[in-house]
Amino acid sequence: MRRWWLWAALGVALLLVGSGQTWATGTAVDSVLGGTRIEATGTQAGATLVAGALLAGAALLAGLVGTRPVRLASALCLAAAALLAGLPAIRSLTDPAEVITQVAADLPGLVAADLLIEDAAATIWPWVALIGAAAVLLGAGLCLLTWLRGPSTEGADRASGAAADRRSERPTDAWDDLSRGHDPTVED
Repeated sequence: MRRWWLWAALGVALLLVGSGQTWATGTAVDSVLGGTRIEATGTQAGATLVAGALLAGAALLAGLVGTRPVRLASALCLAAAALLAGLPAIRSLTDPAEVITQVAADLPGLVAADLLIEDAAATIWPWVALIGAAAVLLGAGLCLLTWLRGPSTEGADRASGAAADRRSERPTDAWDDLSRGHDPTVED
């Protein structure tokens, strides 16, 4: 359970690597220009992909260094990041023609209303991003489980008892004596 961050980090890495890859390809046929081959990257397929990856990275860092309430907020942010990153992947897999239309509409000389999209297909990269989003979501669930379990009081009691034993065993030095109000130069 303590390794929740590995899943989240793997998911963030997959999302960031996949964001620059080609997610969908197709041909936009225009009445004036003819056929134009279009390739849509992950960032073109959905602006929320990179936002989700960055949110997951920030939540991962906060969950690692934060206290128990911060870990709860991190788990919630990781879940939201998985949703933000997963939506463009699902859209690219279910409707690659719409993604190609959106990218083609941004190109100069092509008018979205007059476009006919042919042979639109998704590549492997939306699947990779979907796996990344699932890994982030798994990390969020495991982070939430560590929050629900909370600190072990038995382990904390044992650790504080061991620390007290170590303090009583170690020799004192002159600075410690001065801190307690005892002058080490004067014999008792």
